[in-house]
Amino acid sequence: MTAAELAGQLYLQGLRETQRRRVRALVKQLRDNGSMIVATLAGGYWLTKDHRLWTDYLEGRQIDAKRVLGQTYGRQKQARARRQEFLFDMRTPTGCATIGYA
Repeated sequence: MTAAELAGQLYLQGLRETQRRRVRALVKQLRDNGSMIVATLAGGYWLTKDHRLWTDYLEGRQIDAKRVLGQTYGRQKQARARRQEFLFDMRTPTGCATIGYA
């Protein structure tokens, strides 16, 4: 089921992006409680009882996360080498203040 379909089934109100965020939060909560919910961009969300499928899904998510972090680190390193650090905002807004980090 897609996030939009789930939002409709759950009678979630608000803008489409707000509905998607609420669905993602609900899915995360269910996963934290032990539900094996698999997701794809094209297929949406579905429950599975297949532990192998669930394990493969989780491993794929870890690999994707590591790839994205590696690409980001590489781009930051290239930017520093070219003295273009300003392309990456290395500050974290916290309320009224902003904290810089390296």
